[in-house]
Amino acid sequence: MSTRRNKEDLNSVFRKSLYQSRQARISLASTGMLSASRLLACLCLLLFGSSIASPQDKKMELPELISRHQESVGSAAARGAIKGRFAAGTVKYASRMGASPNVEGTIGLVSLNPKLRYSIKFPSQQYPGEQLAFDGKHLDVGVLPGGRRTALGLVALQQDLPLREGLLGGVLNTGWPLLKDPVNARLEYKGTKKIDGRLLHAVGYRPQKGSSDLKVTLYFDAETFRHVRTEYEFIIGARMGVGPNDSTKIPESRYAFSEDFDDFKTVDGLTLPHRCKLQLSVQASMTAILTDWTLTFTQMIHNQPIEENVFTLK
Repeated sequence: MSTRRNKEDLNSVFRKSLYQSRQARISLASTGMLSASRLLACLCLLLFGSSIASPQDKKMELPELISRHQESVGSAAARGAIKGRFAAGTVKYASRMGASPNVEGTIGLVSLNPKLRYSIKFPSQQYPGEQLAFDGKHLDVGVLPGGRRTALGLVALQQDLPLREGLLGGVLNTGWPLLKDPVNARLEYKGTKKIDGRLLHAVGYRPQKGSSDLKVTLYFDAETFRHVRTEYEFIIGARMGVGPNDSTKIPESRYAFSEDFDDFKTVDGLTLPHRCKLQLSVQASMTAILTDWTLTFTQMIHNQPIEENVFTLK
């Protein structure tokens, strides 16, 4: 009797053990299937997700970029309502090379498409400032004491395309060509580029008619499509000396000028930059210049009467 009960107990334990073992195998199999399915899902995500480019990585079509840039400035009605602009504020000048003084002064910008006047004034006899005036046809620049031209003035006289095409000043210039419909220029999309950690769309700019040795690149923020930077570059090639005391060959000279825009605020329905940094770099045989001007605009007024003589220098 005891032996039979012991055998039944052993059989019961054995059957229970088999049942637990079977359940364990089923549980293990289920866990393995779940892990496999998770692994497959992860692999699919990696494979297919990596093939989906973010909007910033895709090539931007020029018509879309221009349209979104125009919208970033304001509605068509708001843009069309502006005929003239006056902006004023302060400016800080810094010379990174050379003996020019670092000074602070005032900035005045007057724009009436296609006319533009830049007026920078400093309380310095050595460097009283900059004067650029474009009346729609002719460019004139100010002079320093003794009749000398500033480095920026000489560059402007050598390359008048930024003023002639309405590029100088970016969207602060009422002649800004990318707000026109259609855009009267030859544009080339050059992809994206990171500058100071910010992803930007780069667009090459050339005048619709004629040719120019000035290389112009416009940059637009990849998220807001605001115009935030313009680069101008040109080279004067090596040439032979013309005088008996000149060296037999004068090396090439490189010029680079840039505008950076930020601190965007809304004025009369338009989103406009209120801070602009200009930088000029010159690498020539006898000259090395690196200077910048930081403009901070504290006042902007639209559609005020503007006298024609503002756009000429007397």
